[in-house]
Amino acid sequence: MANGESSMKTHQQHSTLVSSPSEILGNLPSLEGGLASIDRARLRQYVQPIWNALAALDAEALLSLQRTEDDGAEVNGSALVHPIHDQVLPPKPEFRDGSCVRYLHVSEVADKYSIGIFVFPPNATIPLHDHPGMCVLSRVLYGSVERLSLDLERPPDPHHPPFQQHSSSLSFLRMFGMGGGSGGGGNSSSNTRPPNGGVKAYRRGVDQLTAPAVTMLYPYEGNLHEFRAGPHGAAVLDVLLPPYDTENNRDCTFYYIHDDDPNVGGGETGACWIVPTGQPENFHCLSGRYRDLGDEF
Repeated sequence: MANGESSMKTHQQHSTLVSSPSEILGNLPSLEGGLASIDRARLRQYVQPIWNALAALDAEALLSLQRTEDDGAEVNGSALVHPIHDQVLPPKPEFRDGSCVRYLHVSEVADKYSIGIFVFPPNATIPLHDHPGMCVLSRVLYGSVERLSLDLERPPDPHHPPFQQHSSSLSFLRMFGMGGGSGGGGNSSSNTRPPNGGVKAYRRGVDQLTAPAVTMLYPYEGNLHEFRAGPHGAAVLDVLLPPYDTENNRDCTFYYIHDDDPNVGGGETGACWIVPTGQPENFHCLSGRYRDLGDEF
């Protein structure tokens, strides 16, 4: 950018979803009850304007990314940029047992939506977790992430709540605190039946999302996922419909995949059991600020 004024104009022009989210999301009704009762086709039509806004978003302007001719993160299929994970403030503490993902809060309206950006250092992971009764639209701003995703089995009664709170559920706010959680592990039991709290799910496999990819998960289809950033890190903007909310049974729960029951399935795709667990001890996610994005500290 030639100067600060032109930079601001470009930022506003190409990131309306971030700078003025009410222009796109302001007409959303209250989603307090979640979206599980709405069929997938209607949901896709419902959120199409958000998808279009994410696809049109100029990540370079939004994050003031600097291009490089050398080794860097992909931003639009051809250009390379310097990643920003080491520019988020305050500087992250050093963790001996894993890397630290940073979270930049953008906007939230209770029972409607929340917007935020996850900034991944190289090879950092967000473990397998759910989005109860929610839709989430994600735009990879730069870099790439490997995604493991699972479908949640639909209950026989469409009016039955699809998710139940577990004693190991983790408040979304705690997700952004320092340190790991109380539980964690991906070690499964040797029993032929899942431990208490096990939920039926179906693997969708693993795929690669590279900027400027846009993707969406639904209350059942793809509702659980795990991300691992590539060698240059990544930044992913999420729009959550509605936001996590413990009072409305929308807490974030981490899971591990239980593979010991031969009657369920196995392999890269197919049926499996998922078992709730505490936040893995080697996972750290801290809120921060980058330029004009994120909370003040």
